[in-house]
Amino acid sequence: MIESIMSLQKGLPEEISALEEDLSFTSRQIEARKKIADEHLKLRERLNGVINDCREKIKSFKEKQTLARNNKEYDALSKQIEYEEKEIAQAEIQLQDIAHAEHHSQELQNKGRDLIAENRYDEISEEMMPDDVLQQQMEDLGRQARQKKEELEGIVVETAEEVTLLRKVLADQRAVVAKEAKRLLDKYDHLKSGTLQNAVVKLDRQACSGCNTRVPTNRHTLIVQGGFYVCESCGRIVVHERLFDEAAAEAQQ
Repeated sequence: MIESIMSLQKGLPEEISALEEDLSFTSRQIEARKKIADEHLKLRERLNGVINDCREKIKSFKEKQTLARNNKEYDALSKQIEYEEKEIAQAEIQLQDIAHAEHHSQELQNKGRDLIAENRYDEISEEMMPDDVLQQQMEDLGRQARQKKEELEGIVVETAEEVTLLRKVLADQRAVVAKEAKRLLDKYDHLKSGTLQNAVVKLDRQACSGCNTRVPTNRHTLIVQGGFYVCESCGRIVVHERLFDEAAAEAQQ
């Protein structure tokens, strides 16, 4: 059956999806940190430029003060110098804020590194994860995702011909069932569209093998004769194991 072939994938699609989700999350963390670092660099360069320009202006104003013809000119230049000094002070405060933020970030990462060394991962916040560890984590996740994809692709290629054949057999069987028992087919499709992995299961030890709920005794004969029972607990369609054997034999022909 197609379900047995799909089981060869060993949950690989789900593993790949989880790895890619973790990879995307880690990548966003790295990008967010890079964005902040780039913004700090650009702001630091701009502020240093402002400070240098202000110092050049102050130097020029002081030189002009030595040539001032009167107190009015001298005082006007003094006010301009005072303004530039305030600009320098404000720029230096912003530079200090950047330095403090970077220092705080580094302290958090150092704490995170210590927690990793002590194997206390549950106490590590996003901000505590060191940059190099985060980068290594992203590389590891990417490698694992690629390996799982290669493994899955190998299984898909290996079973492609068999799956194609089984899909044709299934389509033919559905056409027959649709004529004879459309309600049963609708029930099967409804179950398959949900979270249940197996919509049709065997009667095993007088119970539904999907959830182990006992099947009423008065239904056993019907199942043995080739009928079916809809489990009142999980909703799966319970049939005799003989039908599974017959389906497998037909698929191999």
